[in-house]
Amino acid sequence: MPLDKRARKILIDTFWSPSGWKRERAVSPDDLAYAKEHGSMFDPVEVSHDEAVDAAINAVARTTSGAVTRAFLASLSTRRLELRSALGSYAVGRHMQAHSSAGARCVYCGEYQNAADPNILNFERIKWGGVRHYNPRYIALDLEALAAEGAVTPTDEDRQILRSIFETAKGIGQKGRLGDLERALSGLFPSNSSERRTLIGILGYAGILIDPGRPDFRRGFVPDAKREQTPWHKDDWPYPVQWWTGSCGVSESAIDEWFPDLENGS
Repeated sequence: MPLDKRARKILIDTFWSPSGWKRERAVSPDDLAYAKEHGSMFDPVEVSHDEAVDAAINAVARTTSGAVTRAFLASLSTRRLELRSALGSYAVGRHMQAHSSAGARCVYCGEYQNAADPNILNFERIKWGGVRHYNPRYIALDLEALAAEGAVTPTDEDRQILRSIFETAKGIGQKGRLGDLERALSGLFPSNSSERRTLIGILGYAGILIDPGRPDFRRGFVPDAKREQTPWHKDDWPYPVQWWTGSCGVSESAIDEWFPDLENGS
C-alpha cells in the first residue's frame, strides 16, 4: 500500500524545509512513534559494512526484475518516487559480490564503515527517488520497502511516458549533454529538475543511458576504482550516466531486457 500521508510528511519535515536541508532536526515523540509504526522512520541501529552487504545481497535475491520495472513504470504518472528508486538499487546490487572491508572506506563498493542513518536514506528515497544507489544499506532498505509495498500495476499512460522518455533521449542530438536531456524531459511526466536527474541516473544504472565503451552495472558490478570520473568541473551526475552524451544513443538491448513488453503494452 502507498506510504501513509502523515508518516511521509513527518519524515520529510524532519529533514527538509522550503529553503532546503534543515540544520536542526527534531521530531516530537508522538510523531516519531507514528512514523515508525507506519514504516517511514526507524530506530537507530548500528549496522556494519559487512552486515549491510549481506542484507543487500539477500534483498536482491528476494526481488525480481519484473517487480522493480513494474514499480518504476508505475511511478511515472503517479510521481511516487519511492517506487522509482528500486530499479536503480536492483540494477546496482544484482551483480554485487559478498565482500568485507577492513578500512574506513571499502575499495570494492566505495562505501564507508559507518553506515548512513536509515531515516536519511528513506527520506532521500521518498523525496527524490534515491541518491545512494551504490550504498549496500540503501539497496537493502529500498528493496525491502518495495517488497513491503506489494504488487503495483503500471498503466498504459505509464508505458507511453516511458516510450516518450526513450524517444526524447534518442532524439537529443549527437552533441546533446545530460543537462539538455533533463530539460527536454520537462513536461513529459510530473516532475521537477531534481527528480528528472535521478530518473536519468537510474536509467544509467540499468545500462540504458551509458557510454558503451565504459564498464556499466548491467554487465557486472563496477568496483569503486573502475568508476572513472569525468574531467569537467562540478560534475555531480552519478557513474555511469555521467559519461553519456547524445552520441551514445540508447541501449535497445537494455530496454528489451528490462521492459520486454513495453511496445505491446502488456
